[in-house]
Amino acid sequence: MTMERKKSKFLFDYLPDNTFNHAESDLSGIITRIHEDRDESGRSKASDLPDSYILRRISRHAVDWPNWDLLSLDPENASIVTPGAANFEVFPRTFACGNCGSVNQFRPEDIRDFSSKGTRSLDCERCGERLRDHHQMQFVVVCRCGQIQEMYVPEHCGAGMSFRNPGVSFESAYWVCTAAGCNAKQEFRPSGKCFNPECEYDQQARKLLPHSASQTFYPQTERLINVRKDLDTLVSNNQYQIQIVSDYLLERAGNTGPSEQEKLSKAMELMETGEAEGRDEALTMAEQRLTVDIQAHRDEIKHLLSDRLSGVDQIKLSEELFEYLSVVNPDYDEGDRITSYTFAELASEDGPVTHLEADSVQRYCELRDQLNLEEVRLIKNFPITTVSYGYSRIEPSPGGYRTQQSAGSRADDDSDGEAAETDGGTTSPSPGSGEAGDPSPLLNLFSSGQWGDTEVFAQTTDAEAVMLTMDKQAVVDWLVENNIVEDDHIENLDRWFLSNVAHPSRFEELDPESDPVSRHIYSLLHTFSHNVIQSIGTLSGYGRDSLVEHLLPRAMSVIIYKRSDTDFSLGSIFTLFEERFPDVVDQLDETNYCTYDTVCRRDHNSACEDCLFLSNVTCQNSNRNLSRSVYFGGRFDDADTVGFTEI
Repeated sequence: MTMERKKSKFLFDYLPDNTFNHAESDLSGIITRIHEDRDESGRSKASDLPDSYILRRISRHAVDWPNWDLLSLDPENASIVTPGAANFEVFPRTFACGNCGSVNQFRPEDIRDFSSKGTRSLDCERCGERLRDHHQMQFVVVCRCGQIQEMYVPEHCGAGMSFRNPGVSFESAYWVCTAAGCNAKQEFRPSGKCFNPECEYDQQARKLLPHSASQTFYPQTERLINVRKDLDTLVSNNQYQIQIVSDYLLERAGNTGPSEQEKLSKAMELMETGEAEGRDEALTMAEQRLTVDIQAHRDEIKHLLSDRLSGVDQIKLSEELFEYLSVVNPDYDEGDRITSYTFAELASEDGPVTHLEADSVQRYCELRDQLNLEEVRLIKNFPITTVSYGYSRIEPSPGGYRTQQSAGSRADDDSDGEAAETDGGTTSPSPGSGEAGDPSPLLNLFSSGQWGDTEVFAQTTDAEAVMLTMDKQAVVDWLVENNIVEDDHIENLDRWFLSNVAHPSRFEELDPESDPVSRHIYSLLHTFSHNVIQSIGTLSGYGRDSLVEHLLPRAMSVIIYKRSDTDFSLGSIFTLFEERFPDVVDQLDETNYCTYDTVCRRDHNSACEDCLFLSNVTCQNSNRNLSRSVYFGGRFDDADTVGFTEI
């Protein structure tokens, strides 16, 4: 059976091997295949996406999974697909007869076209009574290896077995034979053997759950900004990487080149002094004199990068700065699609037209400074490419979805010894164990069949967003106050942040011992991002899963936007910051509250489900590197910490 849904829904809810409840009946199903979306000419809508760029960036995150050595996202055997429609089958194929109580299990071919409202029907194998959609049982068995299957139904007397559960949990559940005169009972076993022939896990790795429970399917996604076809060259072109870093530093220094008016004025001056004879010659000379020697600057950056970074780290740095420049520098917005402005631009005489009163804009700028923010930027038509490349079951991350504990009591489960390429930082979660010693979940990639190529699903959508950039000098002052660095006089802050701040991978917790600078800086930015998301949610009505963060730690910036597949809205993020920025600031103070204090502060590094944790879809770093203490003050990594708001 085939169905169509809002395209963005496929990237989270309607992915292969995920179950769902059908909107037009009480039946549940499982997605078996995604069909590619094409335009009217038959051209794939994913053809404009840079395959190598996307697959390389995904691989850097996926390498943390314990079974990564057995997987591959190489462009030769993996393809990028924009989803358009999906095939599904009825699942679970387990039905409890409403007449005799017998539990029936059917083969896929027996139930493929079943519909209780259509011509194809199913009958109970025990009594012949017609089965309907509401007779479908909702429980499935999932394994950490990625397998999903129906629960085990025993046999007795050649007749059916009825499922009985007098309690609220499965501890008191049992099976009863439905044969006449036989009341034999059997103990209910939640899960039997895993049907995945390659699974090496024992029964401890399996769970019986309602198919719609979040633990049955965790999509693994990444988000990229301003993705375009020519980015494939970024990976291999060293000069392009150097150019991006150079452009970022020049942008930050204000040396973005002369305007046309500046060149014209200088040209007229040159002609008046007789240094240039004609207009063309004067304009050429004017541009040369007004322009920073770009090539000399790039040569300098080349030496800086070669001294400080490996080839892989240089690529990752240029990718991050490219995304930042895409928002602030029109030259990096190839399609001229992004519209943005800052509070500072609203306050300037030649800034964009706004309905806000001058006093309101001035108040916004004062509040921005009180938050130790360098700038607040409102963005429209923000191009986000969401990529779904696989899934896990029972837990969303390798090594288990553990809560953060204090550094003194944290289990040493954050190293994997991998020499493979990662996203920086010092430690990674262990693939060996999850919660309480459970085996780690495995990553499962999507494919178009058992022997088909690997498929990665991607879609680009425009969103409204806000980018908040922290004041780097205030951050350094905060580090000095907490004895993380000694001197607050840094000649070039932007270069210092590029050289000293790591960007951890999705599942990586930075080590406070070996890299305290990155640990503190990233935790500060990440915590601030979660605080803002919660403030937006409170004021706008968005749920925690509706908002997404995108962190750019070397630029000390966070971008927050709304997921395109969530329809409910009580006002856009753009409008909220434009109209009610003082309310956002006031709400930030409320994010220091946690229901579980003092336990949260004492045992969980001031970060837990109640105060800071967000969903796996929203959080870029899987709820690692978080603490209310870095922002508001308190104990962080077993040390008394001055909060950023106290600077």
